[in-house]
Amino acid sequence: MTKEQLLLEKWRILPKDKQQEVLDFITSIEKHSIPSQPSYEPKTELGKKLWQIRTQAIAAGKIELLDWEEIEKNL
Repeated sequence: MTKEQLLLEKWRILPKDKQQEVLDFITSIEKHSIPSQPSYEPKTELGKKLWQIRTQAIAAGKIELLDWEEIEKNL
């Protein structure tokens, strides 16, 4: 049995509220994940420095990245 199959099997036996807790946990993990290769490559020295500061702040858990829905809520 693969890990995916095992997760799905365990998921199916959870009550709905616990399934939501699992989804919320996964979402929080995704927000703190940093891609190994950034899709954005700064072109200037200032941009590189700011990107480095941003990356370090995310890794340290000092800032939380928002998805589009959360950005729209804030606006």
